[in-house]
Order: sequence, then structure tokens, then C-alpha cells
Amino acid sequence: MAEISELGFQQFQLEVFHVENLADWVNGGSQQVRQCSDGLGLRPSQFVAHFMLNAFSNASSVMSDSGLVEIDSVLQIVDRFEDCSIVTIPLGAFDSQGIVERTDYIALFNRCVEKIGQLLERVENGGWRLALEIMPSSIIGGIDGFLRLCDQLGSDSLGLNFDTGHAWSAKENLYFIPAKLGQRLMGTHLCDNFGHENLSLRPGAGSIDWPRIIGALQAVSYLGSYDLEIICRPEEIQQEYGEGHTFIDSILRR
Repeated sequence: MAEISELGFQQFQLEVFHVENLADWVNGGSQQVRQCSDGLGLRPSQFVAHFMLNAFSNASSVMSDSGLVEIDSVLQIVDRFEDCSIVTIPLGAFDSQGIVERTDYIALFNRCVEKIGQLLERVENGGWRLALEIMPSSIIGGIDGFLRLCDQLGSDSLGLNFDTGHAWSAKENLYFIPAKLGQRLMGTHLCDNFGHENLSLRPGAGSIDWPRIIGALQAVSYLGSYDLEIICRPEEIQQEYGEGHTFIDSILRR
């Protein structure tokens, strides 16, 4: 975390990738992270439950209580960071495992709506906000599928964490997304690629028009954090995040 501070970041993202690590976070790990971040003057922007990718990855996981079982542990962790108001749940690629009948799809989508509705209720009852992160080939589809989900839930409060890399590689009209979502935009994962593979390169290393997408966010009065999420080799982290931070900061200062 010291490297994050040295690179000029003021916020960081809380995240758990593996469900077996939840207990470590609940039983002391979150306090250690809190002490370290406080000492460096870093504030958490959001908590991303990456391990919940598995809760929406195939028919059996969608129909199960996976995700619902673990959400209480997630909220225990977030409760130790009063500056963290957003819980983000990613919906990863869905493996249909063969031919899917129309009735099967309807049942799966309805169960997805039900499960997300239960997660939304539990998160909001605790005083936090829930955002989804939509990956290519998710069970709900893309941005329009997310809006359909919101309509079916009857929710004005469910938000989206805008991952530019996922949306670009899924052939979304990237520059329309902020206008489509408006106040549902709760956070970002800023990363880049060339629009044909779901990579998470540093901003400026792919083909996204960054002044245009930052302008689109500003046009809807987006006030959330500009989080970077770059996937690179461990020895490249400092360089890639440093260059990404400098690049985005230069656009925001124009």
C-alpha cells in the first residue's frame, strides 16, 4: 500500500478474490488493512467481491444460494471502513453448458433478478449501496441487460461499476454508457484494450478515446472515484499504475 501512496493515489479498492480468504479478512485482516491505509492517508473507494463471480457463472450457481451465504461476511468487512459506501459484485461470463431452451433462460434470468434483489436489500439495509460490474457474456448481457434488470427489480438505486475494458471488448458503444446510466454510475475500473479481447491494460495502452470517455463521465456530473484496474505482471505494477495515474490525471486537469 505504501507504493500506492507514493504513486500519488489517494484512494484504493478493497477486494477479496477467493472465498476462503473471507474469514481472514473478518478475523483481523480488515483491521490490519485499516491501520495501514489510515497511516498512509488512503481511503477506500469501494469493496469488490471478486469471489462472487462464481455465484453467477453457470445454471447451478445461479440457482443456488452462492453469494447470499457470504454477503454478511462482506458487510462485516465493509463496516470497518466508514469511508467505503459501495459494495461491488461482478457478474462474470456465464457458461450455458449446452443448448438452452427459452423456458430455461427465463427461469435463470428470473432467479438472477431474485438473487440480486436479495443482495440489494441486505446491502442497503446496512446503509451501503450496491453496484454490479458487468463482464462480457454475463447472464444479463451488457448495459441494456443491466437496465432491464433494474426495471424488473423496480429499483432506482442499483448502480453500476463502469469497467471500460469489459465494455469495450464486449463491443458496447462505450461513449453512450455514461448518458445511459446517469446517476446509476457508482464507480469505475479504468483500463484499456483494443476492443477484441477482454484485457485490462493501463489507460492509454489500447484504442479507447480517453478524453472522450472522461468527457462523457463529466457530462453526466459523475462525482465518483476514477479507479484504475490494470492486470499486469507483479514487477510491472509500479510502472503501469504510475503511468496510468499520470495519464488519467493529465486529462482530468485539462
